[in-house]
Amino acid sequence: MFDVNYKTVVVKCPNPSCMANIQLSIGKVPGGENDSGGWILECNKCHMLFPYAVKNPNDYSRVDHGATVLDSWDNEILGDKQEVIKKHNLESFPEDFRFDNLLYVETGEFERPKFSDIEENIFFCPECGTHIEPHVYSQLTHKLTSVNETIEGYMPYYLKGMLGDPDSIIILSDYQCSCEFKTKIVLYKSFKENELPIEDEHELILIDVIGAKLETNIDGIYNRDSCLQVLQKLLIRWQVYYNRVFLAVPFIGFDFKNREAQRVELWNWILKNTVPHKTTLLTRRATFNSFLEGSNNTGLDISVLKSYGLLNPTLSELTEKKALFKTDFHAKFYAGFDRMNSEVLVGSFNIHEGGYVENIHFKKYDFGDFFLKYILKMNIIFDPRFIDEEGEFLLIDESNKRVTIEKYNTSRRNKILEIINGIDNKDLPN
Repeated sequence: MFDVNYKTVVVKCPNPSCMANIQLSIGKVPGGENDSGGWILECNKCHMLFPYAVKNPNDYSRVDHGATVLDSWDNEILGDKQEVIKKHNLESFPEDFRFDNLLYVETGEFERPKFSDIEENIFFCPECGTHIEPHVYSQLTHKLTSVNETIEGYMPYYLKGMLGDPDSIIILSDYQCSCEFKTKIVLYKSFKENELPIEDEHELILIDVIGAKLETNIDGIYNRDSCLQVLQKLLIRWQVYYNRVFLAVPFIGFDFKNREAQRVELWNWILKNTVPHKTTLLTRRATFNSFLEGSNNTGLDISVLKSYGLLNPTLSELTEKKALFKTDFHAKFYAGFDRMNSEVLVGSFNIHEGGYVENIHFKKYDFGDFFLKYILKMNIIFDPRFIDEEGEFLLIDESNKRVTIEKYNTSRRNKILEIINGIDNKDLPN
């Protein structure tokens, strides 16, 4: 598999009465062979056709939304561009047309959470207290071949449309600690054809260790950097396990002139580690205004990003009338929940960096208790009827060499635990 660098480009439709945003992902192989060519695009809003020059039009590049690719040309094929443009009656389209483009971000492979890169551990052996996470990943090295063989056996059925359309891969695997403690672990990976087979065990996210007691593991005094790492691992877990994430945080970064870049960085840290459609952010209006000021002063114009449809939806909500702002609160809590259960990180920790110490601890509630103790006490209107989430995942029971498509209609977490409880687990901890 080639390493591919991507840049996100937003093109404004050239129709002056439309100007719709069209988002493209342009892929390029650093130091490799990259084709020059282009597309014939049709705007999804006004249906205007226009040519657009692009690198690697037939493999690494794609249209994310806003337009449809009707045709493509390759500059290395003599006369191909002229023939394609003539085919779509676009000969009169000006060759020197200046597209109103905005380059948003350039990355390597699309960014995904790397659970194993975060130093602070949250899973510990309940018997001997050792860190489980490094041992889990060292054992996965030897299990990856069998996991990939299972996925390869499934793919022909998937490609023929015979066995579901999974949104993710969930792997159940046996784990044994050096102290002889035995349990099961739950691993996650998004289901994307171009990311299969799994080349590195660190592509898998450890979202659960059955029997590991997070209430005991996450409890005490931590410096702010460690608090951020604990919260980051929980946010990654909640993205997979729960349908909704609620962040109540009065202060994000320090409101000092010399801390503007750090403040913007911390806001971006939140956006990077949350899924917009699942996330509700409650903060103070002054905190958000300080972010806007810091963004503008560090070269990130929020209004321009919003115009091009590139503003993160979580931020976009805060710029609208439905924004969730409160001025009269000092409570800090971060929660993942579905209609049945919730997990909450509470304590003195705002989202700050540094060595200053804070107290945090982890709590579990059924949803009703969480709603009464936290949401209602904050005088927030929140309709619990719209929490359920539907989907299906590819389940690989690595220990039993079993693969199935599992549908869920409440939350992924509830379905996974239902499956684990249905396995002969008499030797598993509660």
